[in-house]
Amino acid sequence: MEKSVKVEKVQGGQLLEGPFWDQDHKRLLCVDILGKKLISYHPEAEIVKEYVFADHVTSAVVDHSGSIFLSLRDQWVLYDEDKGITETVVSLNDLGPSMRFNDGKVDPHGRFWIGTMSEDGEQGAASLYMINKYGTLTESKKGLTISNGLAWNKAGTTMYLIDTPTEKIWSFGFCKETDSLEDGQVVFDFEGMDGSPDGMTIDENDRLWVALWGGSSVVCIDPEEGMLVDRIPMPVSNVTSCAFGGGDRKTLYITTAREGLTSEQLTQEPLAGSLFSCEMEIAGAPSRVYESVKFIGSER
Repeated sequence: MEKSVKVEKVQGGQLLEGPFWDQDHKRLLCVDILGKKLISYHPEAEIVKEYVFADHVTSAVVDHSGSIFLSLRDQWVLYDEDKGITETVVSLNDLGPSMRFNDGKVDPHGRFWIGTMSEDGEQGAASLYMINKYGTLTESKKGLTISNGLAWNKAGTTMYLIDTPTEKIWSFGFCKETDSLEDGQVVFDFEGMDGSPDGMTIDENDRLWVALWGGSSVVCIDPEEGMLVDRIPMPVSNVTSCAFGGGDRKTLYITTAREGLTSEQLTQEPLAGSLFSCEMEIAGAPSRVYESVKFIGSER
């Protein structure tokens, strides 16, 4: 039976990305990168809150206390949503004018991984970084172009990474001590398919759900078999990312974008830039929280 999607109250985004389910607050956090916004959405109450920044906002996660950590264009910051102030944890001031942070996610050991992307498509100029609980940054993989979707299997022994222009999902051996990625293997190649792989998440059966930019769908990939096993059709072209949420983690939240569409396409796709949801039969892996060491007003 074909899955259907529902449009949520978050609409009109330029480039919605980075959905993260905040379990303690029963809300979905996501960002509008080009709109320079953090968005907090409570699905049950249908309450939307937007926080506008002076810089691009590319990802959002929380720690165990509920504190929000955001990646901006070249910084990773702690954000106080009540006071509207940020405190810089990591700064990459040498990124250059066409390079910025992109997708980020927490690994099974509570460390935050964040990639960069070249806005002008410079091949091999981007990297993937890891930030530990003390806020120390390690460059973990060089030679990327648009570092995008990240996921880990349930056992925590495999990490998955999308570098969008390669049209591939890569896997790497992983453990608690991993701080660099070597000897990657291709688990799926999207070459010849409509759209390019963007953000992704993983379900309890270790299957990957991948948003296709320009592909009007979210597809499910079995990385062990290297096969496409399911598809969620979308009413918009540019699908950016997805994350499982809800009390039972059986709601897949899907972000989309208006960016890159012509005025004619926008007329045909009035819901482009909206947040969608799809009720699933399988539960997803939880959105992991950052294991931070508190450093406000004290040394890290």
